[in-house]
Amino acid sequence: MSLNMNFSANTKETINDELSRLSDFSKIYYLERLIHEKKDIAVKRFCHNKLAIIYLDKGMYSKAAENVEAMARMATSYDEKIKAFINEIKLLVRGADYQKAEAILEKVLSISSPLRKIELRKEFIRIYKDMAGELERDMKRGSSLQIYERILKLGDEIDKREARERLLILYLALGKMQEYNRMKGSG
Repeated sequence: MSLNMNFSANTKETINDELSRLSDFSKIYYLERLIHEKKDIAVKRFCHNKLAIIYLDKGMYSKAAENVEAMARMATSYDEKIKAFINEIKLLVRGADYQKAEAILEKVLSISSPLRKIELRKEFIRIYKDMAGELERDMKRGSSLQIYERILKLGDEIDKREARERLLILYLALGKMQEYNRMKGSG
């Protein structure tokens, strides 16, 4: 496989030229090998970014998130690092890996100022709400229900009230009468 690949590429242009000739799985092999062989951080970040895009196109959200996390580790500024972590969280939520997304959120919050923590928590809940809404539109009520249950634990009072309203509707639609009655009685 590697006989026809140019592993001496050191610029984004030469890497892109090489990628244009390869199939997706050959691109993955090529980029992963470049990451392991190259010392230049800019080239590694570029390769991780390309890998994240390929994995995202293939629906492999956890692999895409791994590459975004690698980019976050290489970030030089605080804002760049936070942006990469938020992108990783979005991918993990899309891939239904909510525990890992919440763990990444905790990592981000640990390096943030108190004011920024509030903003990041709101952004995280918004990511959850967007995904839950998308799942509901796609008639994936059970998956949407899981997210609203997480919002109920993590959100502020307004978010919790909205989540409770959505959960009541979903419990009823899914025939989960015990959960519906329990929530109706406590709310």
